[in-house]
Amino acid sequence: MKSSSESTGISSLASQSVVYGFGGVLARMLGFVLVPIYLHAAGPSAFGTVELMLAAVLFASILLRMGIVVSMSRFTIGETEQREWAPIVHTIFTFVMIAATGGVVVGFLLRGLIGDALEVSDDIVYAGLFGLWISMNYDVMARVYRIERRARAWVQFTLLNVVLTAVLTVVLVVWFDTGALGLLIGNFTGTAIVYAILIVARRETVGVRRFETPVLRELLVFSLPLMPANIALWALNLADRLQVQQLASHPALGSYSAAARVSMAMAMIMGAFQTAWAPYAHQVRGTEGDAKAKITYARVLTYWSVVMGWGLVGISLLAPPYIRATFPSSTFDAIPVVPLLAIGIVLYGCYLIVNIGVTVSRKTRMTPIICTFAAALNIGLNFWFIPEHGIVGAGITTVIGYAVLLWLGWWNAQRSYPVHYNWPRIGRVAVVVTVFLAASEWLIPESGIVWLVVRGAIALAFPLALLASGAITRDELRRGREMVRQRGWRFWSRQQATVDSVDELV
Repeated sequence: MKSSSESTGISSLASQSVVYGFGGVLARMLGFVLVPIYLHAAGPSAFGTVELMLAAVLFASILLRMGIVVSMSRFTIGETEQREWAPIVHTIFTFVMIAATGGVVVGFLLRGLIGDALEVSDDIVYAGLFGLWISMNYDVMARVYRIERRARAWVQFTLLNVVLTAVLTVVLVVWFDTGALGLLIGNFTGTAIVYAILIVARRETVGVRRFETPVLRELLVFSLPLMPANIALWALNLADRLQVQQLASHPALGSYSAAARVSMAMAMIMGAFQTAWAPYAHQVRGTEGDAKAKITYARVLTYWSVVMGWGLVGISLLAPPYIRATFPSSTFDAIPVVPLLAIGIVLYGCYLIVNIGVTVSRKTRMTPIICTFAAALNIGLNFWFIPEHGIVGAGITTVIGYAVLLWLGWWNAQRSYPVHYNWPRIGRVAVVVTVFLAASEWLIPESGIVWLVVRGAIALAFPLALLASGAITRDELRRGREMVRQRGWRFWSRQQATVDSVDELV
């Protein structure tokens, strides 16, 4: 039986994930509406170019940040002893500001080489450099709200960012016909406006006043060994964009990018959970101790497999009719790629959970090696799979890479912080998911209003299949419904204040 404190803790994690996910829900909903518009207005090739530049921006930010932003949670709420947070926050803020500015200067000087490597124009490079500076500094502000666990306050600014980005991008792409450049400028300008508001609103929390060199040294000692792992994870997730462009074609990259955007419905859940997970995991260990924390971590992985399994089934069933109804016909080859990329997101979430042992024990020596091996395997297989199977091949190698990452990450974490996960139950969830995915791929037609209704009904029946297989119990199903009802009611009842605050900000 679960203790009441454990049940409350997992419920708190779910609540935090829901709140953090609220902004993501709106963003993904708008994305579902806007991606077809972007594809029709700008074309698949321009859409692929944007995805490639966004991947390059993320890669540069990983190099420049040196993993220091991620260490904020570990050195604040992750400390077992009380510690003043201001020097840590100010040191990270100052370091990232300087690194971002230096990166933009170097990028401007090397703009020709960058443009040739990515096969993009100078204007696209300039837009990418602008986005690099904004995204790096914006991430620091997001991390501050996470360690403070001010989820609802953060939702206000997330909503504003989503609204501004959507409006600016549509105006630039549809009205002014600016193509890939408009997609990038609209995306980054909305974030820049919100970042400026955040700097003013939190001017007492962030700044350079409490920058301390010893703190920076301590942070880098922890974060630098993780930077190769972050680069490898980037390669595992996004390096295939460049490979699809080079080994297939620009239109193929557009289709692959479109499939990635549709699979982002899973990333919505993933991002919300990832935002809440690290602060929650460290807090549980600090308040409950290692023994209870390990039990909680094991239950989180089980429930994660259930929730994300349902999400995976839902997106795999509903994506085909959606794409056929709204996307240009030239991008229909994205349909079989969507579930493959969604599976990769699920596996990555599992990796984050099992890898918590490495984080709390600070024994990170093997993490870069494991991540690099998984990424190298993915990239290496792409050289054969993409020419042979096109963008579907890139999706298959993504699944293989994340599966290897999960397996090796679990093995590594068990060496320093063993947790007894319930693999038989997780395995039953995986079997049920596989059956549903097979039915979606081979048995049910992809278009037509009748088959859309059928696909939706099958997706809703997924929990009953889990119940029949023994993956979940009736009591767990009942508690899950009750938790969703209670937490959902509390959450939505408080959102009017959030929406009112956003209206004031706008």
